[in-house]
Amino acid sequence: MATAPLPTTTSPDLNQALQFAFKVVGDLAAAMNTPLIYIGDRLGIFKAMADGKPVTSEELAQKTGLTERYIREWMKAMIAGEYLIYDPDTMRARLSPEHALVLAQDGSPVFLMGLAQMIPDHYNIIPKMIERFQHGGGVPYSDYTHDTFEGTERLFETGYNNFLANAWIPAMPTVHEKLRNGAKVADVGCGRGKALVNLAKAYPNSKYVGYDNYGPNIAYGNELAKQQGLAGRLHFEERSANLLPQSGDFDLIMTCDCLHDMVSPETCARSIHGALKPDGTWFCIEPNMRDNVQDNINPLGKLFYSVSTLQCMTCSLAYGGAGYGAGMGEGNVRRVAQLAGFSKFQKLAIDNPFNQFFEVRK
Repeated sequence: MATAPLPTTTSPDLNQALQFAFKVVGDLAAAMNTPLIYIGDRLGIFKAMADGKPVTSEELAQKTGLTERYIREWMKAMIAGEYLIYDPDTMRARLSPEHALVLAQDGSPVFLMGLAQMIPDHYNIIPKMIERFQHGGGVPYSDYTHDTFEGTERLFETGYNNFLANAWIPAMPTVHEKLRNGAKVADVGCGRGKALVNLAKAYPNSKYVGYDNYGPNIAYGNELAKQQGLAGRLHFEERSANLLPQSGDFDLIMTCDCLHDMVSPETCARSIHGALKPDGTWFCIEPNMRDNVQDNINPLGKLFYSVSTLQCMTCSLAYGGAGYGAGMGEGNVRRVAQLAGFSKFQKLAIDNPFNQFFEVRK
């Protein structure tokens, strides 16, 4: 009887191990540095440097009203991380205009501090995540703080401010024309309402309603609509995504980076189907993730899968949900739409590194 050969083992390549060790060091350095990025944002240090003027730690401490010793060490970390540009002759550091767009200017096309604001909550739930890894279940949104909700708003607001009405909606010419003439629009999972505020300003002939199941978001959105003079055309209601009015009279319903978070995307899609007019459109925005993990081996894939584990997936699982997570992908969105009764599904040709966009119709 023939015997299968034993598998051969080889000794690890020490050079390859060392290269990987330095990669891990880089990741851990970034993880350690992130609380300082959060502090720089929350205490207005980046904004204090947005004018681009070189400063010493003493000058920056005086400018911000913060303690010089902490500012000095913070600046060294930012210099080492190449966030600040340092001149050793003058011992001054400055924030370049390009870096200021990312770190200090809310609403710019490349502003990322909303994401940084979400980090502390993700660190704080680590003990609970260890329990979930061991026993299953999820961490509900009630365990997250204001940082998550405001940070999410600040992160997505960049797209709403710069692209929603100027590029994303015009990519659907029929929808664009309906909004110009006067349409009924809903945003499901609307968060704090910034997407609809932008649309209401850009398309004044239309009427808008935002639905979210988190009461504080609804209160914030209605106050914001009032402050912006939009209350007559824009309001927000606390309502589950699964229980939309089955009125069949909406021209446009949006889900902006939230379908993958939901307890049941399938039920939400059926609810959207019943709320839309026969010729209405579901505009679905999702993270720019491919269907297969091997196609997401890049920094964005690393980011989205990590956020998904620590927030998107676990919050859905906390309520017995599907737990698709941020890597839901086009294939799953298409399947969910088909199960809900939609027959027309198109991925829009919008070039965006962070999101992909779908036009879904009956």
